[in-house]
Amino acid sequence: MVNILAVGAHPDDVELGCFGTLLEKKRAGHNVYAVALAPGAYGKYRWEDIEAVWSKSREILRSGKGKGDYFLGKFPIGRLAHDWDAVGFVDDLIRSYSIDTMICHHHGEAHQDHLSAQRIAISAARRNVDRLWLWESSIYTHRNVHPFRPHLYVPISQEAFEGKMDALNAYRQAGLLETIEVEAQRHLARYRGAELHRDYAEAFEVAWEVHDR
Repeated sequence: MVNILAVGAHPDDVELGCFGTLLEKKRAGHNVYAVALAPGAYGKYRWEDIEAVWSKSREILRSGKGKGDYFLGKFPIGRLAHDWDAVGFVDDLIRSYSIDTMICHHHGEAHQDHLSAQRIAISAARRNVDRLWLWESSIYTHRNVHPFRPHLYVPISQEAFEGKMDALNAYRQAGLLETIEVEAQRHLARYRGAELHRDYAEAFEVAWEVHDR
């Protein structure tokens, strides 16, 4: 059994990047957790509205077998910093839930909070985490300035894929994601699945992975 923590900058980042994998691993009996480090209102959207949608993702992650939860950080949206407090916050989650596997943003993303979240995750994971994977970003606002190289694929079931799409569609219905962004995830999962002769998959770049057997 593994204990997985996905580290995103904002609500919807984990859902976009690796929610299918989290749900698939949870179906297999593993423990899965997620955190959005910098939740908050932005533009015309109130935090109360964003929180209501995020809560649906939390419910999905908590349901079924295996342990699961989705946490919120306390750091400012748009100004997330790679500093002592943020690294310590993630480090506390690692210790509290015996995390051995982490998934986070790719280092080539363009959003400043995403870059900070990735550095925070690496700093927190450096001592005790055996596996660190970087998820694939596909939407136009997060263009990769360094190429994503898929090293590892996780096939995901119809059930896990539908759970991911349910979460993303909740953001879309609230106006927090555009239809094209959600549909890009559908096509990406089909494409990565086709590479494996499977229905759906998510791909990751491996920063490190420890094999002690």
